[in-house]
Amino acid sequence: MKLRYFKFILLFTGLAAATSCKKFLDINKDPDRLPDSNAPLAQLLTSAQVNLGFEGGSDMFRYTTEIMQMMSGLASQPNQTFEYYRYNITGSDQNNVWSSNFASTLSDLELIIKQGGASPHYTGVAKILKAFEYAKIVDVWGDVPYSQAQQLTGNTQPAYEDDALIYPKLIQLLADAVADLNAATSVLTPGTNSVIYTNGGNFTTARAQWIRLANTLRLRLLLHYSKVNPSFSNAQLTALINTAGITFMASNADNFSMPFYDVANQRNPISAFEVSRPNYLFCDAAILNLMNTRFDPRRPYYFTSFPYQGIPLPISLNTSAATVAGNVLTFSATTGAAAGMAIVGTNIPWGTTATAVTATTITLSNNVTGAGVGAGASLHVAPNVFTAVSASAPPAVPSNNYSRIHTFLRGSVTAGAAPPFTYSGAAPQRLLTYAEYCFIRAEAALRGAPGSAQTFFTDGITAAMTEVGVPAAVIAQYIASNGTLSGSTAQQIQQVIEEKYIASFGVAVEPWVDWRRTGFPAISIPTNAINGVTSVPRTLFYPQSEIDLNPNVPGQKAASLQDRVFWDN
Repeated sequence: MKLRYFKFILLFTGLAAATSCKKFLDINKDPDRLPDSNAPLAQLLTSAQVNLGFEGGSDMFRYTTEIMQMMSGLASQPNQTFEYYRYNITGSDQNNVWSSNFASTLSDLELIIKQGGASPHYTGVAKILKAFEYAKIVDVWGDVPYSQAQQLTGNTQPAYEDDALIYPKLIQLLADAVADLNAATSVLTPGTNSVIYTNGGNFTTARAQWIRLANTLRLRLLLHYSKVNPSFSNAQLTALINTAGITFMASNADNFSMPFYDVANQRNPISAFEVSRPNYLFCDAAILNLMNTRFDPRRPYYFTSFPYQGIPLPISLNTSAATVAGNVLTFSATTGAAAGMAIVGTNIPWGTTATAVTATTITLSNNVTGAGVGAGASLHVAPNVFTAVSASAPPAVPSNNYSRIHTFLRGSVTAGAAPPFTYSGAAPQRLLTYAEYCFIRAEAALRGAPGSAQTFFTDGITAAMTEVGVPAAVIAQYIASNGTLSGSTAQQIQQVIEEKYIASFGVAVEPWVDWRRTGFPAISIPTNAINGVTSVPRTLFYPQSEIDLNPNVPGQKAASLQDRVFWDN
């Protein structure tokens, strides 16, 4: 265990430096060429997983989260996040991301695959991670190096391959990974050196989770075909779901995520960025408006309230001693509530807020509809006032008067009387969650694949809110008000994607994939977008380092950023 953390610290130190500046040696380093190495499989796996986890919360997270208007940099001008939000994401900005993907993560994984033939349990994990990493790369850039990119020697200028031809290889790679993991014997087997699905070194449990991840990732990739080839997508999804003995993610315990800790150099990169650049990212109106419309109880976990309401997370009040008179609740003890807060409880209409409070009373915006608010039950009181930056009305001057990233992505908080707070940084970096699996199945069912769209929809909401920490009683009331699919198939798909979007807060790339596939959620181009970009980007520029060093790059993307990945046609 100590060795794993030692490796973690060393890797983190290098990655932290790489996220903010280019290394001198990178100038003459081909990012697509795999170095010849005989590093131990255990060390390579740890390195690849840690790199992958940090990538999920670093530059690509900021690019795609801002494109999808889950976070905004418009209030922090002038700096990098301000420019990213208005689509000024240059080829030079991509250099480090590309290098991390190819020269670090994929290189380590390819070494495991090439050197681990006698250890299929290692190669199985490596193939899953390779497929995940490459799918993300294709989803961002389209045509990229594949077959020639991970050669041990020789080719320093790999050819680019048609993105539509890479995807089937990734789907097959995942099937091969499952076969490797099911191998009866393996000279070496991942243990505590695997920082994802560690399970205390119990590979029997971990192997089942890796297999469920591989199959769930296959579902994700097959659903991506829904726009370009819906009949193929539906047929392949149906065949996979109906495969005898197939297993998929079964609970939040199966979430594919990189754990981080309340230890120096081991904190979540999103939280670390907030510490080093505290006024760079704020809540965006696009996601907040969707959540406000639903009276979403995840808001006080995702964002700090602003103006600050004094309670950083929801509290519960025992209602056994409460008396009710119309819309006034009276308690025998101090409530700690404040005007404007959300109030959720038995017989209290969904969307109710506190219009006025005293030390022991809460006046509600709606009358209680039944006999009391549930003797012995809990009344849930939470912040309900949040302020976001709008793409259509960015502030004229820099301002800090907006809600910020909170505990869901930053870990537990030591709260004072007012912001700023100190966060533990012990929050996982989520890459593919059980909630996403449920929403994939819900959408797939609406498009004709097996399963109940309604059941998977509500399961996805429940999983997402449970992971956040929303009380079960509140989840039940949210589902009663927002959890029924209705309308046309297109309208139901919109419901699924919007809930998936909210649940995917903190997940890089995939919400952008969903928007390009479905057009949901509705987002608008910022009023101060850079010249030449008149629509939301559908791709990113190739790295300038690739343009400079590899003549096989198929030309830089159009300035409009409207070039499309194959599944977006």
